[in-house]
Amino acid sequence: MTVNEYISQKFQTFGIQLSEAELLDMCLNSKISGEDEMNEDCYGRVSVAIVKFIPSLLLRATSISESGFSMSWNIQGIKDYYSWLCKQYGLKDELSNKPKVTFL
Repeated sequence: MTVNEYISQKFQTFGIQLSEAELLDMCLNSKISGEDEMNEDCYGRVSVAIVKFIPSLLLRATSISESGFSMSWNIQGIKDYYSWLCKQYGLKDELSNKPKVTFL
């Protein structure tokens, strides 16, 4: 399985179809090749690439209905996945509205 196939399948579980341009942007921004074989060596870089890409998904419509065709995706599921990946890789969760306590 290639990196592009892996990323596409990860997003398909949430009902999200990625374009070739989105896959290319994700790979170029993270300096990985979408044509490489997915393996343990690139797993971390691919996961971080996914984390960096997810906020841009919020700019998309979550459902589309046209001429009897309807498509939607699980926005809360993708946010939960994003938060989980951020925790796993020690990245700042930019999408969470969790309250924070600051001591002055």
